[in-house]
Amino acid sequence: MSKPEIRRRDLDFPMSDDIPVHWLDGECHITRYYDSLSIMFPEGERAFIESVCLFRDGIAPGTPLAREVAGFIGQEAIHRREHQRYNARLAAQGAPIDALEHKVARQQEIARRYLPGRVRLAITICLEHFTAMLADQMLRHPATLKGADPRMSRIWLWHAVEETEHKGVAFDVFTSAIRNPVARYALRCAAMLWVTAIFTMLAWSLTISLVKHDRRLTDWRGWGRLLRYHFGSPGPLRRIAPHWLAWFAPGFHPWQHDNRELVRAAYRNEDVPWSNSREGV
Repeated sequence: MSKPEIRRRDLDFPMSDDIPVHWLDGECHITRYYDSLSIMFPEGERAFIESVCLFRDGIAPGTPLAREVAGFIGQEAIHRREHQRYNARLAAQGAPIDALEHKVARQQEIARRYLPGRVRLAITICLEHFTAMLADQMLRHPATLKGADPRMSRIWLWHAVEETEHKGVAFDVFTSAIRNPVARYALRCAAMLWVTAIFTMLAWSLTISLVKHDRRLTDWRGWGRLLRYHFGSPGPLRRIAPHWLAWFAPGFHPWQHDNRELVRAAYRNEDVPWSNSREGV
């Protein structure tokens, strides 16, 4: 099966002062969930690049995987830059971004200090699977971003396309680096269980902190709408359950879920400014 080309697109997403605080249909809690993901991204993307680079020397130059790794690094570096700008907008609006980013950075520093490279790479492939699953929902179900400020939907749709394009790269590096299939399977399954718990707790913890800053912590209807959004309709967290379970199949590979058509469809979406890329598409 051919994969989408992994292209480094040097896109700019200006974070204008007039973007609403609650940019997703005026919903505080739903908006802040997405904002919490953005807070995780700069340090997360940095960790992804680092973990893949730990094993880059073992990949023969000029091979398809070597080219894919270069594309992966290029995409993740731009993601990091654009989400730093996104987070700077949140900080300018008064959200406690420095403290929340420090919380994420502290977790990553502990991983760098104490975890072996292969475990860090296993964590990366699990988190890449999460971003790919969420990206698939965003591209597949337009209702996920219904009512969003167009400037914000653009950055999320762009990020979703590129996460889809490179969703198998870290996994292939992991497969190449750990030759024993039994050890590889055991590690990735154990890592997914651990990462699922940590990722879920961190995302909701950051969301709660942002909602508390907005003085909406006891807005139970808002929390109810967030739960209905995730587990009812459009239901992104409910819909990813089968794809999460697929991870535990011994022969799993991210591209067994073939969603290349979503990438092609995104190129036809005039809401995403592909023409602004200095690299082109």
